[in-house]
Amino acid sequence: YLTKNDLMVLDLIAHNDWKRPIYFAVTTGAEAYLGLEEYFQLEGLAYRLTPIKNTENEMAQGGRVNTDIMYDNIMNKFAWGGLNQPGVSLDENCTRMASNMRMQMATLAGALINKGQKQKAEKVLDLCLAKMPDENVRYEATLYTVIAGYYQIGNKKKAVELSGKLFTIFENDLQVYKAQKPIRRAAFNREVDQAKEIMRRLVMLAEQFKEDAHSKELMKRLTAIVPMEELMPCLLYTSPSPRDRQKSRMPS
Repeated sequence: YLTKNDLMVLDLIAHNDWKRPIYFAVTTGAEAYLGLEEYFQLEGLAYRLTPIKNTENEMAQGGRVNTDIMYDNIMNKFAWGGLNQPGVSLDENCTRMASNMRMQMATLAGALINKGQKQKAEKVLDLCLAKMPDENVRYEATLYTVIAGYYQIGNKKKAVELSGKLFTIFENDLQVYKAQKPIRRAAFNREVDQAKEIMRRLVMLAEQFKEDAHSKELMKRLTAIVPMEELMPCLLYTSPSPRDRQKSRMPS
């Protein structure tokens, strides 16, 4: 069924005739997109509706990104509002929005890397860390794509440093979940599965980019907390998928 707001959007699209740009916020759920995602173009914190359908390769990478517009928006136009100021307090909603921003910046970096623009990609990644430091916007799943970006541009030192931090975060989380009584632990199944998956992917990234010592260390720590039988289905396939190599968005 269609709600009144859906009808309003469809009417807007039907009569706009591409005279003015139409944007959808990246922070809304898929239900607000009316199945138009294949025609979206990421330009910042908004998708622009275009008459051009995304290619299969673009959809596999999360959708088309207008790197020129988005780079200019992020690097020159965005007002950050003090997210990096010491002691700033963010409520749950602001933290979630900041994490989304981190994910979008990593998406831009990935698109720039795919175009061979590694210097621009590194500037975006560096700005992301500078404007949203761990002290204020805690590292979580979205940092994985940032780490993948640093590996891809060849800054392995930064990638390994961040990889170790993110692995430790989810390693500690798993220990907390496992310490709960079984009846309570079941409520965290989603979080447990995500932690295992992120830790596994961090091992795979280190292996892919020939950081053998780091990979072995992470694998040793992973198998110390997760039984091998739970990892076997994943570890039988040790090469990252194309999605891992390109963007590697983590499950929400």
